[in-house]
Amino acid sequence: MADIKNTQKVASNNGAGSAAQAHTSDQALGQINRDMEEKAAQERAKDLKLPYVDVGLFPINPDILHLVKEEDARKGGLMPFSKSGKNIRIAVTDSTKPETQEVLKNLESMGYKPEIHLASNVSLNESFRHYASAQYKLKIDTKNVVEEKEIKYEKELENLVLLKDKIAALPSEEALNTLHVSAIKAGSSDIHYQPEETECVIRFRIDGVLHNVFSIGKDVYANLANQLKYKAGMKLNITTVPQDGRFRFIVNERKIDVRVSSIPTEYGESFVCRILDSGKHFGNFDELGFSGKSLEVLNKASELAQGMVLVTGPTSSGKTTTLYVLLNKFNQPEVKIITLEDPIEYHLNGITQSQINEKRGYNFADGLRSILRQDPDVVMIGEIRDLETASACAQAALTGHVVLSTLHTNSATETIPRLVTIGLPSFMVAPSLSVVIAQRLVRRICDVCKKERPITPEEKEVFEKTLTAIKSVDPSVAVTVPATVKVQQGCEACSVTGFRGQMIVSEVLYVDNEVKDAILANKSANDIFAIARKKGMLTMYEDGILKAIQGHTTLDEVHRVING
Repeated sequence: MADIKNTQKVASNNGAGSAAQAHTSDQALGQINRDMEEKAAQERAKDLKLPYVDVGLFPINPDILHLVKEEDARKGGLMPFSKSGKNIRIAVTDSTKPETQEVLKNLESMGYKPEIHLASNVSLNESFRHYASAQYKLKIDTKNVVEEKEIKYEKELENLVLLKDKIAALPSEEALNTLHVSAIKAGSSDIHYQPEETECVIRFRIDGVLHNVFSIGKDVYANLANQLKYKAGMKLNITTVPQDGRFRFIVNERKIDVRVSSIPTEYGESFVCRILDSGKHFGNFDELGFSGKSLEVLNKASELAQGMVLVTGPTSSGKTTTLYVLLNKFNQPEVKIITLEDPIEYHLNGITQSQINEKRGYNFADGLRSILRQDPDVVMIGEIRDLETASACAQAALTGHVVLSTLHTNSATETIPRLVTIGLPSFMVAPSLSVVIAQRLVRRICDVCKKERPITPEEKEVFEKTLTAIKSVDPSVAVTVPATVKVQQGCEACSVTGFRGQMIVSEVLYVDNEVKDAILANKSANDIFAIARKKGMLTMYEDGILKAIQGHTTLDEVHRVING
């Protein structure tokens, strides 16, 4: 019996040995086949004049994988394996596949520059294991973070305050994405990172007003700052001079551009991120807040065959939005439109947009001369900063083009002496200038929670005085002093601020023949203002008071933005 057991044991051991040998043999054969496939891939790469990579053996950072979904990577037969700034290396088995081309185009639309490397099928399949790594699964897909129908600032701030305690444990890129996506949900135009002695304060600008969100420790902020600079293509080792950068990410299929500015401060680098949402709706002039004769003049301006239209006001007064609405009015198949911007804030379909680069000598004046050789009908110049640019704009307007641009002045009529002060002679200003728009932004009262209360004696006095001045200029204005006024309350929809959105208050100067004669005679801004008043032009302050009387905003809000 013992002999039988021993015989069975020996046979069992021999079987196990044979299985082990067979497994070893399979491994060796598999390695030989893999080596042969890699050699074949190398030869094919040489024939196609492409770099080769054995991506299965490449140590891939899991963060890079979030640029391409696993299903898209498998379907397209590709794998992102290395990234430096906006340059990204992609391993592919066949670069001509439509699915591969689609992924590459998506990466390019996000601002990346893909560099193709050829890989074998076996090494590519091996690389897909990285999608199963624990580090990769820590990442939250930013495409699904935002729910478009849930834009509640108070709720977002509450979530961010709760996030404060967890942010140190998150990967820095994910922490940064969460902050930026929450800012988008809150309707923020800017994110401010303000370092102080022991912490960094994070603030959102909502409807033109800054709100504190929360503070984070200096060590956490250091990691966020490095990630922000890396994403924006800024120099990580430079902290003592100002820098500018830009990056893009996608939320709910919308491309979000983030423009980053840094300056050195006593307690470290301070960053401001301007959020530029490609899904932004620019609307019409009346939706922006233009009304009455101002609206009539702007509608005429969108039908100009030649001439210069200038929008003036301080930073963050909505000048770019007004220009973009004008551009959209001009944007027809038979009209060629070219813009010169610094930087390009929003990408517009059907319009050729060009980015100024002062460091390389591509400025507004030289750029305008270049684009005029492109046979445009309408050109937009981001800003008139000097005589050279002003002269080029005037020349373009005088030679049959519509020119749109911005300038920094306090009122519409002050724009004319400003151009002359720059050095543009009045005999060029008069015939080239068609319309000047001066504007500011005020916050709209929330429609959900606004209430009415009796008007105060002080409000009544301001309204009566202003309406008397308005009706002396434009008797067609039918508004009367109300018995009650709309006031802000605060609710969930407006995040308890009482305001939701902004609107433009403006004054619009139409440069007709009488105004042109005054310019040629070197009349003062006051003289030109008197001529414009006779023709019904209201001031920004008067426009703001009308909007307060009509219940769109409050008297305090008008006084906050404009000196009466």
